[in-house]
Amino acid sequence: MELTTKSPAELREVRSTLAGMEPSQRLPRPLFIYGTLRAKPLLAWALTGDSSRVGDIEHMIKPAEVFKYTRLAVKQCDYPAIIESKSESDRVDGYLLQVDTTSQRKKLDEFEGEAYAIHAVHVRVLHNEEPTGEIIDADVYVWNGDMEMLAARPWELETFINDRLQDWLDLFDGMELIGEDDEV
Repeated sequence: MELTTKSPAELREVRSTLAGMEPSQRLPRPLFIYGTLRAKPLLAWALTGDSSRVGDIEHMIKPAEVFKYTRLAVKQCDYPAIIESKSESDRVDGYLLQVDTTSQRKKLDEFEGEAYAIHAVHVRVLHNEEPTGEIIDADVYVWNGDMEMLAARPWELETFINDRLQDWLDLFDGMELIGEDDEV
């Protein structure tokens, strides 16, 4: 696997550019999403307040995966959790999400709540289910709740989409997550 890296000179140039930018001009750190937010109408609702605006979020996502994590169902819940694994071969598929504003990122942090902690991870970007060679540093929401709440079975996106997504969208209809006033 070929890794994409930056030279020290390139990193200095990036830091210099970022240092001269207003905080509102900087993109938030990328996020790896692996659960219910992979249902694009739900992600569109979380970011825009409207589940029909899937086209407005497509540019933000890339298929991706992380290693040394396992995705499990949360007992009596529609959503999953990921936990760290000792096995190098364990992987979780999802999306690398680069939101446009800090407001959108804060909306997702609120959506996920206190049962999850933000961890830094290396995300491998995919194209047609094959690695592109691009590795991105990103954040991920890792289970921070009671480990007894996790089921031994995996969680499946298709089951959520087919059985529960519409219920979630109906529940959230007319509501909007609050971020910051940095929207353009």
